[in-house]
Amino acid sequence: MRRVRGKCSYLLPIRRTVFSITEAKNFATYFQALRAAGCEVIVIDGSYPAVFTRHAVIWGSICRHHPVNRRFTYLNDKVNAVHTGVAITANEKIILADDDVRYRAEEIALICERLEKFDVVRPQNFIVPAPWWSRIETARMLINRATLRMGDYPGTCACRRSAALRAGEYDGDVLFDNEEMIRHFARQGLSIDHQIDLFIRKNPPRFRKWLEQRPRQAYEDFGLRGKTIFFASILPLAVFLAFAGQNPPLIFFAAVLSLGSILIAAAGRARGQAAQVFPRSACWFAPVWILERVASTYAAFYWYLVRGGYPFGEQILSRGIGRDWFAGGRTASAATAKSLIRE
Repeated sequence: MRRVRGKCSYLLPIRRTVFSITEAKNFATYFQALRAAGCEVIVIDGSYPAVFTRHAVIWGSICRHHPVNRRFTYLNDKVNAVHTGVAITANEKIILADDDVRYRAEEIALICERLEKFDVVRPQNFIVPAPWWSRIETARMLINRATLRMGDYPGTCACRRSAALRAGEYDGDVLFDNEEMIRHFARQGLSIDHQIDLFIRKNPPRFRKWLEQRPRQAYEDFGLRGKTIFFASILPLAVFLAFAGQNPPLIFFAAVLSLGSILIAAAGRARGQAAQVFPRSACWFAPVWILERVASTYAAFYWYLVRGGYPFGEQILSRGIGRDWFAGGRTASAATAKSLIRE
């Protein structure tokens, strides 16, 4: 398909081992909506050859469908797909999104408007519809929103192509690639607009997929030692209190942990305009997320000890975060604090 100039280029990296006709047709409908909103749609497809071919039959007439350029050799093949797509876009403004993200025309227009002033725009995600396991994930998002100055980690961002090329390649040998890219941009001096009240919808994962993602998210946090130690310490502390015959302290410990997590999630929902998209009921799932993350941390320990890393596609990735995480995070946080003072 020829290059299409419009408001922006919408870049989707995707990889499938099995073809789904239902999913492919749903994406085709979404791509048509993106084109109607003024987007050039680019799909960089790292799927198995047979799956790639079937995708091409359905998507070929409504998007630019390309394989990953194998001159990029990062362990995380999604990063290779991103670099492939940025290199071939027809437009200066690029929206990069995971395969579960769904933009509307008005959100695309707003992001394109913000890219007139900033090199990078980082919105926030919310999940709809929200089965019970996605409400646990929503509780995590709200806790991050309450405790992180830059808000929760989204599965999408937008950037100016010239700025991304100027910043150069980011660390692609890590699991937490989305945020690593943002922090790389910050460290390279790009201006970043942390739009914590620009909410972009995500589809919920299937339950089996959600379960598969739990240890990976915990593994991504291994570089954040304080956070990992906190979650890893909850189980032995609870076991100690239980076997010490100290039921009142154990009950008090569980109550403080539960109530504290609920209140933090509620604070995240109260920040900005989050109440418009996050249901109040999600806050009550915060203690469940704490328990899930404790279990997932130990599952991640298993992967680290047995395999030396966590499987991502056909690779084993040993690092959750990369070279720009801390320095880029400090730069982005300081810039966000200054913008909040100006406001």
